[in-house]
Amino acid sequence: MLVFKKIQLKIKLIIIFIILFLILSSFFIYYTVKAKQTSDIYVPIIMYHSILRSKSGKYIVHPDTLEADLNYIKENGYTTITITDLINYVYSDSPLPEKPIIITFDDGHYNNLTYLLPLLEKYDMVAVISIVGNYTDSYSKTDETNPNYSYLRWCDINDMMKTNKIEFQNHTYNMHSMSNSRNGCMKKKNESIETYSSILKNDLSKLQNEFQTNTGYVPNTFTYPFGAISNASLNIVKELGFKASLSCGEGINIITKDPECLYQLKRYNRSGNISTNYFFKRFEKNIH
Repeated sequence: MLVFKKIQLKIKLIIIFIILFLILSSFFIYYTVKAKQTSDIYVPIIMYHSILRSKSGKYIVHPDTLEADLNYIKENGYTTITITDLINYVYSDSPLPEKPIIITFDDGHYNNLTYLLPLLEKYDMVAVISIVGNYTDSYSKTDETNPNYSYLRWCDINDMMKTNKIEFQNHTYNMHSMSNSRNGCMKKKNESIETYSSILKNDLSKLQNEFQTNTGYVPNTFTYPFGAISNASLNIVKELGFKASLSCGEGINIITKDPECLYQLKRYNRSGNISTNYFFKRFEKNIH
């Protein structure tokens, strides 16, 4: 009888050991997977501006160059995403593709509609366009649609949004200039914080309101003109509800679960004077 009880005790101990082992193994697997899911993600962002057939330059690419870039992105396993996808990853754990990349276009040139949109549809990709509100208002009034010099009208923006291929963002209403001693939306040297804050808030809010009125959509990202950034602008951008901002500084973005990583995102300017392979190799060596 005593021997039988000892055997029962050993069996119970073995069962308890197995259960504890399974529980600890489950925790280990869970946290290993969780750590992998929350590891740093490297995201390159490309900055384009105008697309023209007539010439190329530092801020101008030929449509054939753009198509070569998109083909490179496809053939090398990248998946284009929007800034909103990035925001949703940080705030809501929404998944990102294995090799994410973001294509951005600044200023809202009309040729983005002429040349970019058809290529996005051809390659099944998405892009981000940051408009200057004053440009859009002006061309909405004149109704000019010349790819060489016009800017997107509100009707164009609405049509492009319906394709789900373009995400629009805020590039100031009327601070995309270097006039009146101000570089873009930077604070002037002797300007008070109060004055600067009022000017910047009014400008950015004006475009936010126009987006709401004309499209029913409100941008979640602010794109600094010329990449000119004042420290005084950082909190203002956040106070206005922007979840991210784009700079012109070059480098690969390391995305974590910290919302701060979404501000002053780096971008590589796409000059039309270099080849597709040369351009991509410049930053791919920095992706781990």
